[in-house]
This record gives sequence, C-alpha cells and structure tokens, in this order.
Amino acid sequence: MARRLRYADALRLLGRDDSAVLDVGEKLADGGLAALGVPDLFGLRAEMVRIGRRALTGLREKITGVSRMDRTERVAAALEVLVVVSAFEGLGRALEDAGAPLSADGLRLTTAEQWELADELAHPDTRDGISAWLDPESRAVEWMTLAGNLYPALTGSGQGRSEPRPDEEAWERFESACTRHAERHFTELFRQLAADVPEFGVWAAMAEHAATRDRVAEVQTGLGGLRDTLAAMEPRAAADRRRAELAAVYRAALDRPLLRTADLPDGLRLPTLESSYLAPAGRLQVVTTGSAPSSESAWARVPLREDLQTVLAGLLTQPGAVLRPIVILGHPGAGKSVLTEMLAARLSAADFLPLRVELRAVRPNAPIHAQIEEGLAATLHTSVEWRDLADAAEGALPVVILDGFDELLQATGVNRSDYLEQVQEFQDRQRTIGNPVAVIVTSRTVVADRARFPALTPVLRLEPFDDRRVARMVGIWNGANGAALRARGLVPLSPEAVLRFRELAEQPLLLLMLLVYDSADNALARSEAGLSRSALYEQLLTMFAEREVRKHHAYLAPAELERAVEDELHRLEVVALAMFARLRQYVTAAELDQDLAVLMPDAGVRPADPGLHGALSDAHQVLGRFFFVHESQARTDAHNASVYEFLHATFGEYLVARAVTAELAELLEARRFAARRHRGAPPLDDGLFYALTSFALLAGTRPMVEFTQEMLDRRIAGDDAERAAYRELLVELFREAPYPAAGRSYTAYQPRRMPVTERQASYTANLALLVTRVCPEGIELSELLGTDRGWLYEWGGLASQWRRLPNSQWHGQVDAIRLRHLDFDGPAPRSVLTREDHGPVNVGECVGFELVSESREPISVRNPYGVVLPYQSLTSTLLRSSAMRVQGSVGRMVIVLLPYLAHVGDELATWLAGPHGGQPWSEAHDILELRLGPPRPATENEARRRLRCYRRLLTGARLDGSHVLVLRQAVEDLSQLSDGESEQGGSYGDTLRRTVRFALSQFEGLSPEVAAAPGALERVLHRLTREDPKTEAGLGSPQEVLDRLRASGSSDPAQGWAGRVRLRAEGSDQVGPSPADAGPATGAGGAVMSSAGPAPAQQGPRPETHPFDPPYGHSGSGAGVPG
Repeated sequence: MARRLRYADALRLLGRDDSAVLDVGEKLADGGLAALGVPDLFGLRAEMVRIGRRALTGLREKITGVSRMDRTERVAAALEVLVVVSAFEGLGRALEDAGAPLSADGLRLTTAEQWELADELAHPDTRDGISAWLDPESRAVEWMTLAGNLYPALTGSGQGRSEPRPDEEAWERFESACTRHAERHFTELFRQLAADVPEFGVWAAMAEHAATRDRVAEVQTGLGGLRDTLAAMEPRAAADRRRAELAAVYRAALDRPLLRTADLPDGLRLPTLESSYLAPAGRLQVVTTGSAPSSESAWARVPLREDLQTVLAGLLTQPGAVLRPIVILGHPGAGKSVLTEMLAARLSAADFLPLRVELRAVRPNAPIHAQIEEGLAATLHTSVEWRDLADAAEGALPVVILDGFDELLQATGVNRSDYLEQVQEFQDRQRTIGNPVAVIVTSRTVVADRARFPALTPVLRLEPFDDRRVARMVGIWNGANGAALRARGLVPLSPEAVLRFRELAEQPLLLLMLLVYDSADNALARSEAGLSRSALYEQLLTMFAEREVRKHHAYLAPAELERAVEDELHRLEVVALAMFARLRQYVTAAELDQDLAVLMPDAGVRPADPGLHGALSDAHQVLGRFFFVHESQARTDAHNASVYEFLHATFGEYLVARAVTAELAELLEARRFAARRHRGAPPLDDGLFYALTSFALLAGTRPMVEFTQEMLDRRIAGDDAERAAYRELLVELFREAPYPAAGRSYTAYQPRRMPVTERQASYTANLALLVTRVCPEGIELSELLGTDRGWLYEWGGLASQWRRLPNSQWHGQVDAIRLRHLDFDGPAPRSVLTREDHGPVNVGECVGFELVSESREPISVRNPYGVVLPYQSLTSTLLRSSAMRVQGSVGRMVIVLLPYLAHVGDELATWLAGPHGGQPWSEAHDILELRLGPPRPATENEARRRLRCYRRLLTGARLDGSHVLVLRQAVEDLSQLSDGESEQGGSYGDTLRRTVRFALSQFEGLSPEVAAAPGALERVLHRLTREDPKTEAGLGSPQEVLDRLRASGSSDPAQGWAGRVRLRAEGSDQVGPSPADAGPATGAGGAVMSSAGPAPAQQGPRPETHPFDPPYGHSGSGAGVPG
C-alpha cells in the first residue's frame, strides 16, 4: 500500500489556484506515485520536476492576501517542493553525466525497484527539519544521506538480486555527483524564490549558524530589525476595536522611559525604549531527550547568535510555532520582560495578534486559557473571552506571551512541572478547532529544570551584554544626557570606565544603574582603576539608599540622614543574610518578615490607620523601593505571594560580608569597652555574630571572601595594633566556640532548622577564615587552639565536622584557606593556617605529618618536601583537602606513591575518557599495571588488558616522558617474549609490536623535557629495533625517528601529566618553570572532577582523551565522595 506522501500535501496547498498542480497533488494523495500513470523512473522524474516547478511559479501571489498561518504553511510547502524537485534533478543529472558510474542505460531496475527509488526521492521530511535544509552544511549531510538511501534500490541489494554491484569508488563518484547536482538546483531555485518571499531569507539566516555567529553589524535599537523583517512579509490587515486597543497599549511601551523611575539628577532624562532598547545576543537550541536547559556547561557548547531579531522572526514564521511553545531563558536583569514588551509592540504592527500576560498577575493553577483571560483583563481593565479574541483575529496569528514562569513557581511554591506540556496541549486543541496559536514563555534559567520540556521545543537563552553593546548603551545615554552633564560641569562616561565592573555592566538593568550612579557626580568617571569592588558597591548602595531616605524625609539633619541611610542598608543586609543562611539566592516575603522580626523589630513603620488598602508587611516596606532587588509575585487564593532576589548575586554577597565585618567590629568595640571597665564586665556576647555566621560559610562563594578581605583591610587600614586586636578577638572566639555560651542573645533567629553540630561547624569554619584574613602571615594551630599537645588530633575532629557540611561549602573553604604542615622532617614540626594564595602545592606540607613511625626513627623514603605540584593539578586539590582534615591514610598512601609523582606525573586522581565516551580509566593505574604486572600474560584476558593499557597510554601529539616510560616497558615485555613464546605469547607480542610501531608513527613531535634530554628515548628506540626489526624497516633508524620528531617542533606545552612536577632545589624554596605554568585549559571540553572537589579546568593528558565527569556532583551530601 502506497504511503501518503507529504509532497502531495504540499502540491495541494500550492495548487488551490492552479488546477493542474492540484490534480497531481490529489492523485499522489489518493494513489501514490503509481497514480500518475508514468511508466518508468525517468519519466516520473520529468513529471515531478515539471509539476514542482509549476507549483513554485508565482509563489509571491499564492501567499499574498491569506492569513498568517496559511502563508506560513504555503511557504513551508514551497520548501518541501523545492527539496523534492532538487532531489529528482540531482539523480537525473548524475545518471545522465557522461561516464557516470551508474548510467541510465546500465540500470536494469524492475518496476517495483523504480517505484522504491522514486519513493525515497519524494520522501524528505521538512516539517520539523526546516533548518536542516536551509543551513548549507546541514543540507550537504541531508543530500549525502538521501543519496546513500538510494543504494539498495540502485544496486538491487534490497531485492536480493545477484548482479554485480558497482565498486565502492564508482558508487562514491555517483553519490558525489548526485549531491552536487541536487545542491546546485536547490541553490538556484532558492535564490529565485527568496527574492519574492522574505520568509526564505529569514529562515536561511536563522539556520546558518556560522555566518550569523561571525556577522558583526550595528546593534539596532527598539527591535527595529524585527519590525522591518515582519513588515516586508505582509502589510497588516485592518483590526477590530479590541485588537486596536491592545495594539495601542503595547505600542505605548515604545514611548516610555527605559527605566521605570523618575529618580534622576536634575536635568537628566531617560531615553525611550524605542530609541534605546538593545536586543542581546542569544543561544538557540532545540530541546531533546536528556537536554539540560538550566546547565551552564551545556549552554556553553551552543553557538552564540548575534541576530536575535532574525531568530525570533524565524521561530514565529515557521510551522513549528503552533506545535510547541517557544521558551526564552535569562538571568535576573537580562531583559526578558522588556523583550516581551518590545515583542508585543512590534508584533502588533505586523500580521500577528500579540497577547502579553504577566504570570505574576494570574492564578498559578488556572488553565492556560483562563490565565490568558485574566492577564488581558488586567491590561484592558475589562473582561475578555479568549475564544472571542481568537475568533476576531482576522487572519492574524495569535502569539500568547506568558512572561515570568519562574515567578509563578517561586512566589507560590506550586509544582507546575507540566506547565510547558499544558501549553502544548492548549496549542494542540486550538489547532484542532482551527485557531492555531503560537506561545512564548519566559523564565529564569536556574528554574528551567523544574519544568518538563516537550520534545523539539526551541529554547532561546539571552546572553549578557558584550563590550559592543555596553559601548552602544553608554553612547545612547551620553547622547541623551551629554549636554546636561556638561552644563553641570561633568563629563560623559566612557565605556572603559563602566567595563571595569563587567559583572554589573553586562546585565542591562545593572548597566543602567551604573549610568544613573555616575550621572550624580561622575563617581565612576573620576575613579581610577584602583577603586575596589567593595568600595563601588558601598557607594552604589549608599547613593540609592540616600535617595530613598530623602524622598520620604527631605529635611533631615546630616547626622540623622547618615543614620537613616545606614538603617536602610542594614535592612538590605538582613535580606542578604536571609538568603545566605538558607543557602539560596532568594527569600520569600514570609521568611523575610520572620527574620526582620528578630534582627530588626522596627524595620517597618506601621500607620495607626492603614485605611482601605491595608498595611504593608515589613518585607514590602524594606524592598519595595530598591530597583536592584527583583520581586517575583504571583496570586494565591488569599493574597499576592512575593519572592525577592538581588538582580546580581554579588549585591547579596557584598551585603553579607558587610554585615559580618560590621558586627565583628562591634564585638571588638564591646571587648575594648569591657577591658576599660574598672569593675567586673559581663562576658562578651557574640549572639548576633554567632547568628549571622552559624548557618552558612562565607567561603561558599569567592566574591564573598574577596569582599570580606577588602572590608577588613579597610577597617584595619595598615594599623598593626588594630590587626593584633582583631587577631586576639578571633582567637578568643575560636577557642570558646566549642563550649556553651551562657546568655547568648538572638537565639530566636532560626532561618532554617539545623543540628547544633552543623551550626558549630559553620561558626568555627567562618572564624578560621576570618583569622586568616587578618593574619596575612598565617597562624599556628597550637596558638589558634590554645594547646601545645594534640593539636593535630583536635583540629582533625573539627575539620571533619566541616566536611559534613554541603559539598559546595566545604570545597569553598578548601579554596579559601590552606593548612601547611611544616618541618615535620625536622625537630620542630608545626602546622600553620594561611590564606589560600593559589600557589604551587608542596606535597610535604600536605602529608608531612605522616613522616613518623613507632620506632621514632626517620622514615626512609623520598622527602615529600622536595616535590611540588602545580596548583591546578587535581591531585594537588585532593592533597589540600586531605591536609585540612589531617587524613593519615591519604598521607601515607601519597608518601608511598611519591616516586610516581616525582618521576612520572602529578596526577593520581583523574579519571579519563576517550573523545567518544567509553569506560573511564586512570593513567596512573595503567602505568602501574604495566610496570608491576607480569610481562608474559598467562591468559587471553591478561593479554587484552595489557594491550588496552598500551593503546591508551601511547596516544598524544607530543612524545613526552611518560611515553618514554611506557615504551621502555614495551621493550622489556618484548625481550621477555623473544625466547620460547607460547602461542598466546606470540599473538600478544605481535600485537604489541604493531601497537608500538603505530604509536611512533603518530607522534608529531617531542615534549620540551624530552627534546632537552633525548638520551633515554634514543636508548629505548635502539633496544626496540633489536627486539622488533620491522620498526626500523617501517619507521627508519632510531636516529631518523628522532630527527623526524625533532623537526616537528617541541614548543607546545606538555599535553600529558608527565613533566609537570617541579622538584625543589636543595635548600631552596624556589621552583623552576613548568609547562603547567602556561595556564589552565580544558581538555576536549571535559571537566575535571575528583573526590577532592572541582579543580580549575586544565589541559587534558592526551588530545584523544578528556577528564571524565563521574555521575556525582559537588552539591550533595558527599556520600561516596572520600575527599
């Protein structure tokens, strides 16, 4: 039974005004290819090409004056016809070519075989693969695939015929000719059609990743490119009253200021959205099974798209727009909501019916159509029925924009993991009843994993501003306000001044905040490069807090104003601490009210008579006036629920560090006051400090550590006496930490339920971090713990408590401080806690405490203090972790393996995987297996294991020291096998010889250390030629092999673990240069992970391998993770 051809559907769509085309489409639909009455393949080819070209003639007229969806379907049908015509043309021309390996005359196809071949040509699928036929690179693959599918029909292999088949070379020539001719015909026809049909150009530009990625053009404002693209497709038909009202509301957004605030210095103005909105770059991917739209690493592999407006136009004009939702992701402040406003404004001027719905204003559990109605009622201030609006679309395609899916989730806590699936079901029902609808959903990237994505959902992630967009926005701002700034004696801001604080400048909303901040007194323009991040954040927050205070209290005296501003900042600190203590970057209004009641009982001012509108909660009073705090809001049955977060995480991190260092300073003053009392003073109450620092670690994020360091340095200001006072206070708090504190205040502060032991661990970990921040030289454990005996044991127990904290907290602590075990090879051992300086890691400083024995005699091993590893080494991360915990078992194992670290490589802990997956493996394991195992394998399994080790180890571009070691082992194996080999041994020996010869032929050069001292390699090559004469016959003499490898160069950094260990010179702390100093890189896109936690990305050991990601991460409990 002939299958229903989509080509037939395309002909029927395009033949509504052409009876000949329509007739062929009907015949194909009813009876398949045989219904055309053409006797053979070649006649059929001519008929298919003829009728296809006729269907494409006058295409512009065929798509004019129809609805938006009809136009989209007809353009897609034209592409379907274009592909089929090109496929038949390609086959025909290839068969007609002179000297073709498969000529028309030479084919002896049965009728059934001819129909089978035609069926393949007429069946390319374009509905969900439009981009595959429009991107030249993807299209080449499609042609090759289609040509390959013809092989059974052309050769008769599918029919069991016994005729001789064409040889492989002949078939490849035919395949190439078929592909070349099909592509030529496609390109010619496509260019003709694109001149009349703008959609073709838009779809092609959207599909050509390489071209659009490299295209650099002036960044347009106000989505002008989208407006122009859609206007070229079809003039908009007249709209009814309701649509006209909506269009007017949406277009009004173009004239509103870029920022919803009137709080600007005198004389300045905010440019309008139309004149200043800049579309960000983005990354587009189609979600498939196993996709992770919330994963940063997954997005990093997706090409960057500069042409966001083209992408949006392409998505909305393709048939898939009504089949599944389009999802737009972005971080807070990335401009998702403003983009939806701009889309609504621009689409309303084209043949679309945009319907923008703020999900924060609708019931979270309502059906999709009800949410649309509620959102439109809020916009138009009257009730609107979805069905009435859809029926009145007058051929325009409704585009429902559901803005803020993340707010719906966070603010209400409801589980809407099926929300996108419900959106797709809504689209399916509407399409069934003849009202197709496109839907766009926006959300923050981090909550994308809380929703199930329908298969083939297009997901567009908005990217931060690049330097070009930052400069363009600064130029727009200066164009609007340059004269006013100069009139006040100020200068326009330069892009370079803003880009010094890139983490803020790359987010559109925060970039505006910087521009507003500088417009007051040129604070950024005047500041030198030495302005620290903490100083900038302090000035920014202080300025906005002062403006808020002045708006409500205009006539405060200077001292009162200063106090009021500090109170505002303190309120913001409570918000940041609420998030910090809960280990997340948001807090609900209810949670914040709970915290404020304990930490700032007077945070809100409640009127005696709140009136009809009711009183605001403390949370809303604190945060309702700061635009750098984002509020997610959603309706519930009883009230509006709110969730707050900072537009950039560093605001919260700065405020936490500010609160902690300020309270530490208060404690120091209280301690001094108590010391000045002549009569007895009460015990020092660290209640508030304990409350702030016992729920999470400051080391949880690097910016928090950096902010803490900067603020402590500013408070100490180089005063040695002040530094000593801080040191004494922190040491005192650390020593008293294990014991109950009588009368400790703020015990009611309970942001989350935690065991006492975990709170104690967090508190002591933060104290240890703070001690290292005020003691640049470090502090000995004996002093910190207040004991000269057993300090390692006591510290080990404490560090073990830290390790039971969440993984991210523990690894942050290891990356912030380092415990150095010094001079354990001498008479006066000591352990010093210091800041982590990211310098080389001395192995002895990590494991020296294990240089002891029951006999008290010195351990006769290589001195671990003589081996130094690069900081980026994964093994060094493991060692720093075990040093912090004083792990004797790890220390002793490392001491036993010191020869490996000293002579072979600095990695013991990395799992490797091949470029295409496969079983993870360890380089250290394989080298030890070869060196210590029997050279004559006794069984077939043992032989396979050894050969597998050799093949994995003898890879790489540059032959390095570890390769020399493996080659030497191969020579020893072969020497053992040369006399009296068993049958198994002979097979193993032959395979090993071939493996070695192949490896030597593949190396492209020598690593620097081997090139500098090639003697060992030369000796191995001489021994190898004696054991395997074929080596010299195939590769040349040892000298010739060496000369070839030398000629290839040795300037590249070492790609293996070998040669990266740096041995300390006797009596010196200096280390020599290492290839590892060239800087970290990621090997083959892999991430390094180990039980010690995430190490900085570094170059993989072999170009053919990359570090293997184990199935566990670093955010869990640490079960099964020994580090």
